[in-house]
Amino acid sequence: MPRVLDDQHIDGLLPPEAALADVRTAFELLAAGEAWDEPRRRSGVGRVRLNIMSAIAPALDTIVVKSYPVVRAESNRASVITVLVYSCASGELRGLVGADLLGQRRTAAASALATEVLARPDSATVCLLGTGFQAPAQITALAGVLPKLRTVLVVGRDPDRASRTAAALREAHPWLDVEPGISAEHAVPRADVVVTATGAAEPLFDGGLLRAGTHVNAVGSNHAARRELDRTSFHRAAHVSVDSAAVAALECGDLLANDLDPGEASEFSAVLTGSVPGRVDGDDITVFESHGLAIQDLVCAAGVLDRAQKAGIGTVIDLGTDPVAREHEPDRSQRRDI
Repeated sequence: MPRVLDDQHIDGLLPPEAALADVRTAFELLAAGEAWDEPRRRSGVGRVRLNIMSAIAPALDTIVVKSYPVVRAESNRASVITVLVYSCASGELRGLVGADLLGQRRTAAASALATEVLARPDSATVCLLGTGFQAPAQITALAGVLPKLRTVLVVGRDPDRASRTAAALREAHPWLDVEPGISAEHAVPRADVVVTATGAAEPLFDGGLLRAGTHVNAVGSNHAARRELDRTSFHRAAHVSVDSAAVAALECGDLLANDLDPGEASEFSAVLTGSVPGRVDGDDITVFESHGLAIQDLVCAAGVLDRAQKAGIGTVIDLGTDPVAREHEPDRSQRRDI
């Protein structure tokens, strides 16, 4: 019978280190050709939009469908995000997982994994552009893969929000020196790693400000007409990686809106597994374009459901769809799908 998990459950079942391991598994499955990831599909009527993405991983006996509506004209934020988890073998619905926090942690984990692979290992300063839902989790995840991280520079349009974000980061990571209210012009040239996690439609900084050796995690732009990075950033980059070529072709605004070909970027799964080289020199500027993949949600959701079942956590519901019981039902060959 399916199990229902909400953000409160996810908080304990998917700590950042587990999310990092799950996202690594997701990319390894893609690299091995053992999973199918369907890009986000957007539909809408008037101001109401529905986003749907899905993935299949037979090795994990898991299928997921992720969906979220956006109904507020003034916001791109989903009103609710859910992941339905099915068994490949039986077709049984295993669970319904609330995916706000899950999505935040798997997105941060993808940035952390890319940073582990593409950034200089001695990186000590991160510039965080953004103060929204994704921002704090990005730093928490990066702290787990950058052993020499000491300074975080918070850049935001609203000084009060930047100060609140900085205060939250100091509380969570008291060993870090967190500086709020710094302009991009002053923060970007100081950074070893730059994270863009905003809803911006136009570039956040001049790519000429990036110093040699910087790694950039571009997180916020997942619409073909919106970009956080300018052409200069890409012209200076020695390596550009996308989480999925199919997804990037549809919605990588950082490349598409800059009239650049997403097909020229490498897929991160190939970089992770070593079939494509990433950083080859300490002075290389590297960019990771993160759009979020359903296969990441799949591995994370399957993991939290397994852990929840073992711990007896969540709400189990009976939909009358037990596949074992169905084997004993009368012949249903005349039943029609409606």
